[in-house]
Amino acid sequence: MTNITVTLLLLLLMAALIVNGVPMNTSQRCSCKGTVKLVRCPNISGVRVYPSSPFCDRTEIVVKRRMGHMVCLDPTSRQAKRILSSNVSPHHWSSVQCRS
Repeated sequence: MTNITVTLLLLLLMAALIVNGVPMNTSQRCSCKGTVKLVRCPNISGVRVYPSSPFCDRTEIVVKRRMGHMVCLDPTSRQAKRILSSNVSPHHWSSVQCRS
């Protein structure tokens, strides 16, 4: 190999190592920008839970309302804790039963 080829390969390898070591900004990959503490149970048509991942460092609970709107539920609220304890399947729309 010529000196130019070896030099180019070394530069390419160094660039790959530098790019690989750059941390990703995970906060911009989350689906929920804001949350609510409570959604009236009769208005809920489905719930989808996204566990924390390399793309988003927090658990997200997306609630679909009967009118089609979607809101994010605060994972620290009582309603969210009840939903999480009901073994909702992650990443799939699940129905939630209201408690009296």
